[in-house]
Amino acid sequence: MKSVRAYRYRWFILLSLVLLILSVEIHWLNLSPVGRVANDFYVGHGFQRLMNPVDLMSLTYLVVFVFASIPSTYVLHKLGIRWAIWIASILVVIGSVTKLVYVSHFNLVLVGQFFLALAQALVLTSITEIISRWFPIRERGMAVGLTSASLYFSLGVVMVLSPLMVVTKANDPAWGSGFENMMRFYGILSSLLAFVAALLIRENPPTPSSSIPENPKEDYKTSFKTLNAKASLTGLVAIFSIGWGVLMTLFIKIDEISEYLGFADSNGFLGIAMLAGGMVGAIILPALSDRFRRRKLFFMFCNVCSVPGILLLVFCQQIGSVILNGEAIALIGSSIVGLSLLASIPIGTQYAAELGQGVSEEVIQGMLLLFSQCACIIILSISVILVQKYSTLMLIILGVLLAGGMIGSVFLKESNMIVTEEERLKEAINQEIVHLQ
Repeated sequence: MKSVRAYRYRWFILLSLVLLILSVEIHWLNLSPVGRVANDFYVGHGFQRLMNPVDLMSLTYLVVFVFASIPSTYVLHKLGIRWAIWIASILVVIGSVTKLVYVSHFNLVLVGQFFLALAQALVLTSITEIISRWFPIRERGMAVGLTSASLYFSLGVVMVLSPLMVVTKANDPAWGSGFENMMRFYGILSSLLAFVAALLIRENPPTPSSSIPENPKEDYKTSFKTLNAKASLTGLVAIFSIGWGVLMTLFIKIDEISEYLGFADSNGFLGIAMLAGGMVGAIILPALSDRFRRRKLFFMFCNVCSVPGILLLVFCQQIGSVILNGEAIALIGSSIVGLSLLASIPIGTQYAAELGQGVSEEVIQGMLLLFSQCACIIILSISVILVQKYSTLMLIILGVLLAGGMIGSVFLKESNMIVTEEERLKEAINQEIVHLQ
């Protein structure tokens, strides 16, 4: 038996992470719920021929992460946690203030978004490292879960608050007013959150949080070889990335989809329905996969359910002419898509860790995130190339991608670790006695 100490300050470290995640993520999709207003406000900007402002602001986060994720890992290991978080906080403040001061100048707003995207890469790559230093093994799953929930919460915040701060009723003479105040509000809020996070962060606890030795670290080159050697893990990464890419594309284009499906106002209802269904699914389905010890079954179930959800969106007007109405059917379809795809993220994450036994879990999660961002870039770019406005064609393409993921999930193998996971975890936990400080 080995004795370790869990310090109360670990909760302030977790709070610091949550605040920093909120400070960067609220800028990712804050324009999406009021996309029609945002595109009108920035009409005529220099990139109009290539992409509308909402798509370009969202795509910046994705592209920057792909190129900055590995350098961010280097900064984290070279300079340490405290410096990495301070740099991320400074980038958040610079980006937020730039967008706040130059809200009417899209090119400068885009520069501010770039700084925020760099901060996001630093924050997301540091989560597992920070938690492993401060939390005993029996609390790490909970701590990572809370940081993941804060990302979902940030999406919920912008889906609710953005339409409340901007006049979005189509027949209102003041349509579009409040947009600048909304941008300033998010700039001030994220700056404050980042400042508090920088004050709270610490490098290490006085003594190690766990007696369990860490998994050996593998570099990305070695991990790519390991991925290719494990067919089910490679397939899971591909299917997971498709689901993530489709989900994020739907969130990014949510107001354009709403307009096409007959929602006259930019009220964010479609996005809220997707998040509401997702929160329910993300709580219930992962817990059931633990209870019944079946990762493949529930991951496959998520992929299967996503297809009828997207079909309800595609054919909402036709179905609505027979039962309920088009908007109600679209909301039902959106909630099913959210329930399925948001629930597949925590299940798929744990599933990948189990299939990738022998590879550092930190590397596996980093690769999942990297490939998912790449998939979202590709899917979003296709949507921009094929159609200027979101149309049935694009929704059908998303449906085909989800159907492909559903079929592919059938050929995955079940995790060999899930059967004995409880026993192994119990053995590891019993090796240490935790003293609360």
